[in-house]
Amino acid sequence: MAKTFEIGFTMAGAISAGAYTAGVMDFFIEALDAYYAAKKQPGWDGPTHDVRVPVMAGASAGGMTSAICALHAFRDSFDHVWPQDEARRIPDRRRNRLYSSWVEDIDIEHLCETTDLENAPGESVRSLLCCDIIDRIVGDAFDIDGAIVGREWIGRGDDRSLRLRLTVTSLRGVPYSFQIYGAHDPRRYGMLNHGEFVDFKIGVAPTPIDGAYALDIRNTKTDDWDLFRTVAKATGAFPIGLAPRRLSRRPLEYRFASRIGYGVGDAYRVIDPDEWLFEPRNDPYKFIAVDGGTVDNEPLEMTRRYLSGGATARNESDGFHTTKAVVLIAPFPNYIEAKVANSSFDPHNRDMGLLSISGALLSALVNQARFKPDELKRAADDAYYSRYLIAPSRESIGTPESVAYPIACGVMGGFGGFLHKSFRRHDYLLGRRNAQAFLRWHFNLPEKAELFEEFKGDIEKWIVRAPDDATKPKRITAADQTNLRALPVIPLTEKLSQEIVIPPEELPTPQELFEEGPARRALDRRLAARARGVVDRLVDVDLKFNGGPFGWLERVGAKRVGAKLVSSKSTDAVHGAIEDVMKAFYKQSGAP
Repeated sequence: MAKTFEIGFTMAGAISAGAYTAGVMDFFIEALDAYYAAKKQPGWDGPTHDVRVPVMAGASAGGMTSAICALHAFRDSFDHVWPQDEARRIPDRRRNRLYSSWVEDIDIEHLCETTDLENAPGESVRSLLCCDIIDRIVGDAFDIDGAIVGREWIGRGDDRSLRLRLTVTSLRGVPYSFQIYGAHDPRRYGMLNHGEFVDFKIGVAPTPIDGAYALDIRNTKTDDWDLFRTVAKATGAFPIGLAPRRLSRRPLEYRFASRIGYGVGDAYRVIDPDEWLFEPRNDPYKFIAVDGGTVDNEPLEMTRRYLSGGATARNESDGFHTTKAVVLIAPFPNYIEAKVANSSFDPHNRDMGLLSISGALLSALVNQARFKPDELKRAADDAYYSRYLIAPSRESIGTPESVAYPIACGVMGGFGGFLHKSFRRHDYLLGRRNAQAFLRWHFNLPEKAELFEEFKGDIEKWIVRAPDDATKPKRITAADQTNLRALPVIPLTEKLSQEIVIPPEELPTPQELFEEGPARRALDRRLAARARGVVDRLVDVDLKFNGGPFGWLERVGAKRVGAKLVSSKSTDAVHGAIEDVMKAFYKQSGAP
């Protein structure tokens, strides 16, 4: 029986840079399909171990991307994107929902619509941007071409289902408490957990399991599939910018979905939420949910636990005995490091005004909730073989902006990709290119690893080559042994080994927005129209400027001043983002 290597994908929050994550997953799907097809050919001389994907997890844009991947995992068609092949430059929409969703559909033109306000007269503003397009994207994601099929690389053992875990942030929270004041004192010390995840088991007639929603891919018109749709929207509901969603869950799920516990091995015990949560009157447990990345932007641990089989179990990481790995796709690590290193972001230079400090405090609270130094360290450690990191990488053009923004979607705090389709397409292609490089040079184990014990083919042909010199083998370290040769976990076929090149014409093209002209004026008009719609509704419904004999004057004044302020601020931010992209991808005249 062939050895098996399991991969658990974790897709981090990314906002518009979900386009990059989507590109990475596009190539992984292509590589896995090609590997399984090649193994069946009589002339195959490469490794023959199995590679399986039993679990995916995601937060925010990563959650939305993993949800689309889960739907594609059970269809037999997928158009992949190859920029150097004219016939495969643009995929069919129904045969690649990763591309249609993240490159073609999610654009500033739709986000600045006012249909959400027009269709809900008299109701409060839910978000700065219109999210009707997100509803359409999620609906379209189910319209996929191809027959229903269970891919060979999905699932674990005989179970061909896929576990999908999406994080959300509950604004209500789940109550936990414990006794602290004495044995005879009824008071309890309480706290709330706002970081949740919803667990789905997707497949063809998947076997039901406690704590997870079993979703049969053959019938997506059920209540549980409707929950899937809502959670896919909620995980990406970036606070304030995008609309929150209403969710309700069966309280019993919290007994199985809790990530809180103590003990080691068989002695491990899960800590349940407070008992009152499980009373019949509290079924279902309702709450408003926003972006899962708010408190858990890289849900590595839930993926690791599923692979290992439990909270205290461990995945072997020495390389020789490694058979499972978490692959984290994180679009923004380089951007964060570059930002911190930039002196203009020195905390001593920060404005100490109320608004500035309030914004900084919110950012600090979110970042601290997300901070997982041990997990990120292991993912980035070349000698730690059970966790891997894929992050944007491209050749710098020598400007600070090209280091700070390896992806065009990184500008404007991650919202920049919504400004122009070329930004998103470039990042999608870069995701494919980076994924190819990752599989070729980084996702490997020592040639003497247990995974390759049954490999009887041409070992020398498949030894991983050095990235900077293809005539030499790459040398790695594992279990304190150095200078080791390596073999790939997912061997690339000859066709997929052809380097993905992003030609100059596929670079982001912000020029039409950078220069004064019809495109820039149209963008400014959209921003102004959205600002007017949001401010008008805030004044009329949320702030209620309607009291006293001069109420109408107050409303008119507030609307004009507010709309002008919001429009001016948003326009300045957009123009600055466009300038950053220009400097990140093009050398300016007079520059060395």
